[in-house]
Amino acid sequence: MTQAIAEMIGAIVIILVIGTFILLFPLSRRLGRVLEEWIKLRQETSPDRDTLARLENEVRELRQSVEGGDQRMGLLAERQDFMESLVEAKKTAALPPE
Repeated sequence: MTQAIAEMIGAIVIILVIGTFILLFPLSRRLGRVLEEWIKLRQETSPDRDTLARLENEVRELRQSVEGGDQRMGLLAERQDFMESLVEAKKTAALPPE
C-alpha cells in the first residue's frame, strides 16, 4: 500500500516538474533575450556617428516612401470621385423622364 502511494507521489512530482519546465522554459528564454538586449543597450551609452547617420537615412527614406504612398492615395481618391460622378451622371441620364 505504501509503495503504491510512493509511486503515485513520484509520478505526480515527475509530471509537475515536466509541466513546469514546459511552461517556464519559453519564458526564461525570452527573459534571457531581453536581458541580453538590455546589456547591449547599457554598453552602448553613445552610439557612433555611422549608426546615427544610417538611421537618419533610413528614416528619411521611410518618410519619402510614406509621402509617396500618401500622394498615390490622394490620386486614387480623386479618380474614384471622378468615376462615381460619371456613374451618377449616367444613372440620371438613363432614367426616363416622368
